[in-house]
Amino acid sequence: MRISITRRTPLILLAAVSLVSALAAAGPVAADPSDGPGHGGEFSPQVRFTGSPPTGYSVTFRYWDPSATRVQIKGEWYFSSPTGTTVASSQGLLPSQWSAGDFPIAYPNQVFANWPVSTMAKGGHGVWTYTTPLPSGVFTYGFFINCDSPTQTGCTEVSDPSNPPWNTHEGVTVGSVEPTSQVYVPSDPAYDTVNYWWQAPNRVHGSLVDVTYASPESISPPGTHPLAVYLPPDYNPQRSTPYPTLYLSHGYGGNEIDWTTQGDAANILDNLIDTGQTQPMVMVMTDFNGFPGDCLSNTTPWLAAYDSDLIGSVIPYVQSHYNVSTSPSERAFGGLSCGGVLANSLLYKHTGEFGYYGVMSPYPNVSLPAPGTPIVSAPTAAQITAMKQVGILVGGGWQDPIQNFLTGCPGGESCAFAEVATLEGAGVGIFPDFVNAGHEWYVWRILLYDFLTRVAFFPVLG
Repeated sequence: MRISITRRTPLILLAAVSLVSALAAAGPVAADPSDGPGHGGEFSPQVRFTGSPPTGYSVTFRYWDPSATRVQIKGEWYFSSPTGTTVASSQGLLPSQWSAGDFPIAYPNQVFANWPVSTMAKGGHGVWTYTTPLPSGVFTYGFFINCDSPTQTGCTEVSDPSNPPWNTHEGVTVGSVEPTSQVYVPSDPAYDTVNYWWQAPNRVHGSLVDVTYASPESISPPGTHPLAVYLPPDYNPQRSTPYPTLYLSHGYGGNEIDWTTQGDAANILDNLIDTGQTQPMVMVMTDFNGFPGDCLSNTTPWLAAYDSDLIGSVIPYVQSHYNVSTSPSERAFGGLSCGGVLANSLLYKHTGEFGYYGVMSPYPNVSLPAPGTPIVSAPTAAQITAMKQVGILVGGGWQDPIQNFLTGCPGGESCAFAEVATLEGAGVGIFPDFVNAGHEWYVWRILLYDFLTRVAFFPVLG
């Protein structure tokens, strides 16, 4: 089954015309918050250039529900400074307290992130609003409706009906459900916000589809499994040169939709292709749920099932349905957290299946390449020879709490740090990539950008 989904650019309102705001010209002007459904109004986020501290921009989030007694918004916008953050702590600064150099990180700093929840104000026509300054970049948010729990226990987070995930149209979802939405905020150089222009919706963009393929390894659902597939702008199924393919894996608790919602991967690729920083490619996002075993407690059958499914089912499906190269040198694989474990499994055991590997914030308690052998064990001579033929990125957040949450790497280091040392010590050329941040999408968006502009589909230097 193949169902096409048309991507829509999120609605953005800019209150001033400037060089900075021009970067965010991403769609039609949103309606006034007082507009009700009778006025044909949309209630997507309004991003306004204010030119005022602390960031130069503010965002007004809106939710229309006249019958609601309480609406709350949860947003990924706690911040901390490099000097105020460790693998176990963060400052919990709100957007109004942001200053140059601060980065998004949950408070307290934990693997399973905590983000601020704020009560929205009810205005005319049943429109609930919440306004906050935000620095540049993509921010994920969701709503809680009529939730009485102070910790949102037992309450269900929902995405923004006026800014839904790309695979949801008129309340109907094709593929996995994503209970959050995203908004992009431009940069104001007057306040030293980092210019994440490459995360913005682009004027020209590719398309996204959610498909189902036959999967003998899958037990839930039995015999079939989902994929999210990105096709680049002006994709040509008859192009004489087949497209390269980027395969991506989500992390624990995620699904095949994560990379193109929270990860912003489609927008990132749109921008990099448009500016010539990477070539047009097909991007495939897998779902590692529903296979025997799991990432955290029963890893061996899970790794075997995923590897077998990817190599034996996913890649053949993609090659038979899309105009992509069949050469391993034209394939790249990247994964985060538990997906970083999968990237390592493929790197160690199936090196020749891909030309490039992106290992992002891998969990450290997984044994590879054999049971009882830590992932950071020195590769064999044969593995070293094979790894020298591929491009490898290994990275994560400097303050990633995963190194304080699980064990398995020497000296209390995170698995990513130890893996860099191990592979470099074995003479394997890699691209180490670490940024100030924790275990979250802020890191993985940056690592994906670096992977595509510094490693993937570039000549491998031995």
